[in-house]
Amino acid sequence: MLEVQDILSLEFYKKSPFYGSNNGIRFRIEKADDKLKCITWPEPYGFEATDSELMEEYEADFSDKGLADITRYINDMSN
Repeated sequence: MLEVQDILSLEFYKKSPFYGSNNGIRFRIEKADDKLKCITWPEPYGFEATDSELMEEYEADFSDKGLADITRYINDMSN
């Protein structure tokens, strides 16, 4: 199970996207305007090699609550 501290702090997202995986789901989290955007897709391929039709997007506030929301979303997708 993914924990909030596993997906880094808000400061990281001001500079770069973060890639990870959890129980068969890969994800990319990035800052998009004043939001956090999370894109998920099934393993095994990376972001660039996966058909966009297999990807799902989720947005949350750019805040600690938003990070918690994204963590919950990724965990739900991984079950």
